[in-house]
Amino acid sequence: YMFKNTIFNQSSEDMSVIPDKSVATMVTSPPYNIGISYGNTWKNGVKAESKGKKYSDQKEEQEYREMLRKVIEETKRVLKDDGQIFFNIKNRYNDGVITPPFWIMEYFQDMYLKNIIIWNFDWGGSTSKRFCSRYEYVFWFTKKKDKYTFNLEDVKIPALNYRPDRYKSQLKNPTDVWKISLVSGNSPERTEHPAQYPEELIERIIKVSTNPGDIVLDPFMGSGTTAAVAKKLGRKYVGFELEEEYIEIAKRRLAEEDEKLF
Repeated sequence: YMFKNTIFNQSSEDMSVIPDKSVATMVTSPPYNIGISYGNTWKNGVKAESKGKKYSDQKEEQEYREMLRKVIEETKRVLKDDGQIFFNIKNRYNDGVITPPFWIMEYFQDMYLKNIIIWNFDWGGSTSKRFCSRYEYVFWFTKKKDKYTFNLEDVKIPALNYRPDRYKSQLKNPTDVWKISLVSGNSPERTEHPAQYPEELIERIIKVSTNPGDIVLDPFMGSGTTAAVAKKLGRKYVGFELEEEYIEIAKRRLAEEDEKLF
């Protein structure tokens, strides 16, 4: 597998560098490039303008969804028969109205939805005309209904109300609501990426859904969180990222993981 432990500087709409049925798990958070601006507007991987206008017209939205559809189709091709997908996405708030992301379900009709995990965090933007948003979703799909890796013992958490007379262990299933902090500006894992997700979130997913040596795919690698965590846990990674500056950040993080290993 020549592609292992590589981040490709190209779109993941074409993953022909990865052979069929070679990846154990895909975990990703797709770019949120519609209806929100991270300071720069990216158009097909090219910086269109800085402090860009917010997109709202349907054509942009359709292009975005079509891009995601292609990436998901390619992901299914490269996933092993017992492969899994963990897809982090949030509600979109545009023009005073929330659109929940359940439209992605249409791209997974040939897979099995095992959980919709609610990732709950404790800080973020403040609002005065509605309740502050403090969660995102992680949709978890498996290729097979019954055959997939689920290492529950590796991700159990301490029980709050442990009673030795009732329970064999003081560890319990983390449930489908995960309280994990966002990556704050002064966090040691913080990079220059504007929408970085926390290592703890990815660590739980990789531990539960893969075994050492398995390959983890992230089609929107960003600052390399998935790659760094995969490496730390003794897994292989493969990813795609259009922005060269993010790939440089990812390479730095991976080099730091190397230093920790020796």
